[in-house]
Amino acid sequence: MAGGSEIAGHYKHLINPNKHWWQHTRGWKLMFWVGLYCLGNMANGYDGALVSGLQILPLFQEDFNHPTGSTLGLLGAVQNIGSLGSIPVAPLWNDRFGRRKTILLGTTMMITGAALQAAAKDVNWFLGGRALLGFGGGFNNNADPLMVIELAYPSHRPILSGCYGSLTGVGSIVAAAITFGTYYISSSWSWRLPALVQVIPTVFQMCMVMLGPESPRWLMSKGREQEALDVLVYYHGKGDPHDPLVLYEFEEMKKAVEEEKKNKIGGWISLFNTPGMRRRSWIMMALALSGQWSGNGLVTYYLSPVLNTIGITDRKQQLGINLGLTVWNFACGIMAGFSADKFGRRRIFLATTSMMLAFLVSVTICSAQYNLHKDKVSGAFVVVFIYFFTGCYAFGWPGIMLLYVTEIVPTSLRSKAHSLWAITQASFLVFNQYTNPIGFQSLGWKYYLVFDVVMVVILAFLYFFIIETKGLTLEETGILFDGEVAVKNLQDRADQQAALDADVEDIVHRDRGEEESPGSEKGSFVHTEHV
Repeated sequence: MAGGSEIAGHYKHLINPNKHWWQHTRGWKLMFWVGLYCLGNMANGYDGALVSGLQILPLFQEDFNHPTGSTLGLLGAVQNIGSLGSIPVAPLWNDRFGRRKTILLGTTMMITGAALQAAAKDVNWFLGGRALLGFGGGFNNNADPLMVIELAYPSHRPILSGCYGSLTGVGSIVAAAITFGTYYISSSWSWRLPALVQVIPTVFQMCMVMLGPESPRWLMSKGREQEALDVLVYYHGKGDPHDPLVLYEFEEMKKAVEEEKKNKIGGWISLFNTPGMRRRSWIMMALALSGQWSGNGLVTYYLSPVLNTIGITDRKQQLGINLGLTVWNFACGIMAGFSADKFGRRRIFLATTSMMLAFLVSVTICSAQYNLHKDKVSGAFVVVFIYFFTGCYAFGWPGIMLLYVTEIVPTSLRSKAHSLWAITQASFLVFNQYTNPIGFQSLGWKYYLVFDVVMVVILAFLYFFIIETKGLTLEETGILFDGEVAVKNLQDRADQQAALDADVEDIVHRDRGEEESPGSEKGSFVHTEHV
């Protein structure tokens, strides 16, 4: 397969290059709503850095009896264990009640869990709060990225997906900065305050989510065509029901949903019952595994033990490195979204993973030199190469992987497929978080050698199995693995039907073979926020 290059960018001729989103109030509204759903990933990033930062705080260590080994691993893994519990349930709720109500339920549980975590009197209480926080986060993580990708303006989708992925960096920066500041608080609030601050973006998201639009793809899948069209007209057409892009999107969504219903696509078994879906599912699970076994988790969750192996044991110095690392990763991650359609998903995966392998080997060599010869220069280079390694990961994996695994699946399976990817990712994340402290404690710098070998395997997988998807709509990437002919047929049918729609007053009624309502006027579509 040509990787989508022969058919990429088809919809772009329908976009007026002289009109930009910031020139219209509805463009600003759309960006606000998409930004609201990005907050969910900010909370994820905050938690990831929180675990690393709390380990460095002396009073956290005292209150929880200096956790090490398996206890330390459980502190990092328990939230993802909770998330694993919600993953089978979240897509069912998401498909039945919609993206917004899924986020509403998830944020409610996350706020409760974070409050329990901040009020913990012992390690078991703390673990219970984190488990509930993770369970609610599973609902959010299922719906948030789908809303970002399904609601975004087509040409903005890669950029916004990259922003969604990189917002883990914003959360990490905030967590690292707060734990750096609370280091100087001489009470248990030095760790309770960072644990409590975690609820702020979640509370805002919970209060606002039901005031915004629902995913037009979900509305279409439920037969609510008029509501789906209303959302497209209001946000993508700036109020013009005969905007060429809106008509094209509407027809592609409708045709894609019709085909999915015709082929009875929708149940869990549909993820594996055709060659195309088996290939998608295999790639999604392999990407989830690769993202966790790339070695990034070593410095994301266990920076303190990593720095200890090279003699950097001063708490304030570790906190400073942690803060600097999160800022650097955010800067690299935010560039990924702007590069996805320029360079392509496949090329970014291959280039960044190759550099990650080179830098991880460099970390291994320098760590060995420090531990064998106590060479301080080698220890300093370990920190430098960790920065380079995590920067490549931030650029090439979080946002690009999320975009890729979400866009290659048909609408009716997107929530379940995302859960398949998430449950695979969370399973290996739990495994890594539990075993990494034990591995470091037992092997020290030699533990890097395991990930060096795995990275070679990951690179081979990316080269042989990743297909390019840049420049296509969600509906087109959703059937790309079924062949380029299927994509071209969908484009042709959408083009033809959109041309007919341009001269029709009531598009939905015309599609149903119904007569127009008396007194209807051209351009009379009114946006409503459907609750």
